[in-house]
Amino acid sequence: MVKTVLTEQDKRDLKVIALELLEIRKLIEKLAETMVNLSDKELLRHFNATQEDLKERQLDSYKETLEKQIDIAEKEFRL
Repeated sequence: MVKTVLTEQDKRDLKVIALELLEIRKLIEKLAETMVNLSDKELLRHFNATQEDLKERQLDSYKETLEKQIDIAEKEFRL
């Protein structure tokens, strides 16, 4: 049997590679999820409809929505 001896540099390089592999795995998972979403015709239809609404400024801004949710939560809290 052959015994492998790793230098300190080899060990550091392996740690870097292991971390990079984890990051690559996360990116691949995100890419796979994106591909699934892009193949979902219903999701794309809703997304496109939302984009049209945004262009027409029919949707509330994020801030306004949060303010409404806070108001509702405060009213429920007071009850």
